[in-house]
Amino acid sequence: MRCVKLLIATAMIMPFTCMAQKSETYKVVKVQGEIQRVKTGNLLFLGEDVTNNENYNFKNEVSRAIVVNKEKGCLVLSSKANNEGPQFLPSSNKMSVRAVLPTQPSEIMEYYYGEVFVSGFDSLKIDNDKMKIDDVNYFSVKYDANGQSFNEKVELVNNSLVLPSSLLANKPSTVTVCYNDEYGEKSKTDFTPVYADNSVLKEELNVIFTTLKGKQNEKVSASANFINDFYGKTTEEAVESWIKANMGK
Repeated sequence: MRCVKLLIATAMIMPFTCMAQKSETYKVVKVQGEIQRVKTGNLLFLGEDVTNNENYNFKNEVSRAIVVNKEKGCLVLSSKANNEGPQFLPSSNKMSVRAVLPTQPSEIMEYYYGEVFVSGFDSLKIDNDKMKIDDVNYFSVKYDANGQSFNEKVELVNNSLVLPSSLLANKPSTVTVCYNDEYGEKSKTDFTPVYADNSVLKEELNVIFTTLKGKQNEKVSASANFINDFYGKTTEEAVESWIKANMGK
């Protein structure tokens, strides 16, 4: 009888044991809005440790954070529906870090739409065998800044379209990308440039680098995913160039 009772008690405990969530620790890379620890009332900040079994108060609908874990890389900490607890989700913009090279001007126009991160090292690799770029068929950018109008060619360097560095210097609020052929301007699209404070971005990326120490190949991809999520569209090629120039890594 005693054995039967023990088996019943064990059976009752097992489901709750299985449901217990394994504790995982993450480092905060960046916070949008305000996220408060329910236990202490403190707001989350850069470089702080958080765990997946804590409760958080997301102060408004846009409150979220990028966190990083050595095994899982960068994740987005956000609220479930109706603020019913936290959730750790994969980066929502990972697909923006292009793995397939554009082969048509329309794909370039699709990329340069919405918010685009402008760093001074902005390049987009293309399939130059399938998309002809030369003195007749080329891309250009137009924008207004500092009381002047600019119209500059987008150069092709090592099969990558490279935006003019003047964008970072002039910091326009809107940029028009045009595709030109022998008949003139054929198509165009607008994007909103997003600029970062370099000192702040260095601190944020250092959290990623420190957490992913020993995982060199993952550092750039994690950094690019983070920038895509919290700044604007970018490529691993552009992020790697920015890191080398600004952080020497």
